[in-house]
Amino acid sequence: MSTGSRLRKWATLAAETGAALLLVLALFWLFILLLYAVFPSGTPLRELVGDSGRPAPRQGGARSAEAALTTLVRDVRCRRGDSVAWGDAREGMLLFNHDAVQTFDRSGATISFTPGDYLTLGSNSMLVVTRLNDGMGGAARAYRVHVEGELQGCLSASKKVRMEVAAVGHLARVRPGSSRFRFTPLGDDATSLVVYSGQLHVEGEDGPVRVPANFGITLRRGVAAGPASPLPSPPALKNDELIYRFRMLPPRVHFNWTGGSALYHFQLSREPGFKRPVMDLKVTAPEVTAGTLDAGNYYWRVSRIEEGREGRFSRPGSCRLLQETEAPPLAVDFPPQSATVGAFRLTGTSRPGSRVYVNGADARTAPTGAFSHELMLKAGVNLIRVEAVDETGNASYASRVVYGKQTGEEVQ
Repeated sequence: MSTGSRLRKWATLAAETGAALLLVLALFWLFILLLYAVFPSGTPLRELVGDSGRPAPRQGGARSAEAALTTLVRDVRCRRGDSVAWGDAREGMLLFNHDAVQTFDRSGATISFTPGDYLTLGSNSMLVVTRLNDGMGGAARAYRVHVEGELQGCLSASKKVRMEVAAVGHLARVRPGSSRFRFTPLGDDATSLVVYSGQLHVEGEDGPVRVPANFGITLRRGVAAGPASPLPSPPALKNDELIYRFRMLPPRVHFNWTGGSALYHFQLSREPGFKRPVMDLKVTAPEVTAGTLDAGNYYWRVSRIEEGREGRFSRPGSCRLLQETEAPPLAVDFPPQSATVGAFRLTGTSRPGSRVYVNGADARTAPTGAFSHELMLKAGVNLIRVEAVDETGNASYASRVVYGKQTGEEVQ
């Protein structure tokens, strides 16, 4: 074989080898892109946990649960600390060190550490729970929670759990004892921290910034934490006991409260705890109108938001939608079939709130449902027709033919 032939053979082999390597690399990158498409990436665990959040070592290497998912709403995912894959979460699932929880649109999750110490994750949010100590010798368990999105916290007075929350580059430590607080995102690089009871300390350039009860602070990435400001007071409901009655189609329900144009947080729920709101809105006017509610009992409340700081909710109001399809009861004290001509006071009772018509004319009604109407009986045949119509349009009818006679006249 000539030298030229050998060179051509080696060149062909090198080209085939290079093409095979390029094909393998292309398939590898396609596989990586497929992983990113199938599994939400979130924030890398290494970035979220950080060196300062490394947990204390466990004696003997035993792995124990740190918390549990006690309440889930709609679409919630969970990622184990030693995995890159997300899976569906379920109620009762145990969480371990470095596990992550992620929620999506109109979803939520409650993470319980003890019966009185829990966190509630809002929609489109994610958190990672990191254990900071081993809790040996009866010491309180200490955790750092890294959060992106909305988070509400409630810690009991038992002091069994110590907690700090990392958000948008800031670290807020919860003072041990009974406390309630909330983190609300204000875009990608800012969040609002409000404290309803207890107090939190936010790390600052000149020392911790104290955020006591009924105060709030806006945290911005790369900006030192400033002083806390008071929370806005809760609005007053204008009518906290609403009752709507309807016959076929539910009516439009109007909720309103005191205050002018501002930012408000409105919630409507089937149960007084507001764990699964039917409506959860941010509005800029002191009113909300709902037109798609089914019959039943509802509870509603509203809070005011100023510069990202959300105040306490108002006292809950009630709303009842009553579907009534039965005709109102109607009892009429008619005159006898033969009566003397002249004035006669017709009386009777119906359902309270109903309107009563006698021969098309409004009768006087009382709040109890009693009514009366002055009639003039004429000589001969008199048709008396009574109609009762309730608030939803249901109607009842009663009628009688009365013969009017002159004084001393006998009926044949």
